[in-house]
Amino acid sequence: MPKQTLYVVKATLSLDEIAAALRISSIDAAEKFTDPRVSSWFAEIWGETLFGFKRHPSSNYPGSDAKLTLGSIGRFEISVRCFNKGKIKFQKSKFIGSSRHGTMDDLIQSVEDVERIVVVDLRNFPVLEFYAIDSKAVLKLIRTGELTLNGMTPRRFDAWISRDFIVEHLDIELPIPTAPAPNH
Repeated sequence: MPKQTLYVVKATLSLDEIAAALRISSIDAAEKFTDPRVSSWFAEIWGETLFGFKRHPSSNYPGSDAKLTLGSIGRFEISVRCFNKGKIKFQKSKFIGSSRHGTMDDLIQSVEDVERIVVVDLRNFPVLEFYAIDSKAVLKLIRTGELTLNGMTPRRFDAWISRDFIVEHLDIELPIPTAPAPNH
């Protein structure tokens, strides 16, 4: 089967600007933003800016983590996942974390509920790489036993991407979104 092209959007943030905006040191900013639990909040906003999807106010929303409107075609459901050195998990947030448990059926349902999973690679922060992966490719990993509830290590993620896709990087500058006009 021929490999599909996967466009990986690459953006470099200014660590000094992030630190200044948050009134913290660059060291603290780097430490916090390389933690996927922290970055996932921002990754949904960055993804909204990059890909034009609308995020849900709660990442535990039962339908998805975010939605993209495609005009008359309908809604496009996506999920956003961040990783650094730890495993990447693909089930919904409500099934991940301390005292939260899920089953293989929950993992399958989490992936089936979305059309795309945007995986954000934080390993080279402040360089971010956004992989917008079709959920069918992730379901194939589940069916072959390559993806379980335990997730996938970064090394296995890299091997999977290399094996199944032709990767093309698109370097972009992540724009600062404008605030919506107030409703009066």
